[in-house]
Amino acid sequence: MNEISYPFEQPRIEYRYEFLSVSSSKQVRKLVLLTLTDLEDVYNLALLDLLPNGETSDISESKNNDLRTILATVIKIVIDFLDKKPTTIILFQGSDEKRQRLYRIVINQELEELQKVFNIFGSISDEISLFEPNKPYDFFLISKK
Repeated sequence: MNEISYPFEQPRIEYRYEFLSVSSSKQVRKLVLLTLTDLEDVYNLALLDLLPNGETSDISESKNNDLRTILATVIKIVIDFLDKKPTTIILFQGSDEKRQRLYRIVINQELEELQKVFNIFGSISDEISLFEPNKPYDFFLISKK
């Protein structure tokens, strides 16, 4: 065909999970986005707030006093995703140092249970190794056992 065509793009491959964070004072829409990276079978996980204006934020603080419930929900989402795509690896990191530290603490606290289901790795200066408690990792990787 020799006709003029419109420019087009191939959309990013991503999987989207939504849930509500609920407290007595408000509800906050949460979004977990798993987006294929440039590496084959490696997906980046982002935990976001869906703002009232339709935008998303990875730095807003909902302060709904349900952090453990939110993190438990994210873990269930990771399990669901890896059950559907068992050969993939999920990469994640905090959007700031405070969140990165929080993720490290939660993994430390739940390590024994998490290791029953996942292989957990951390990266420091581009060196990936099995997760060890209390190391200041740049990012984390999770795969299904």
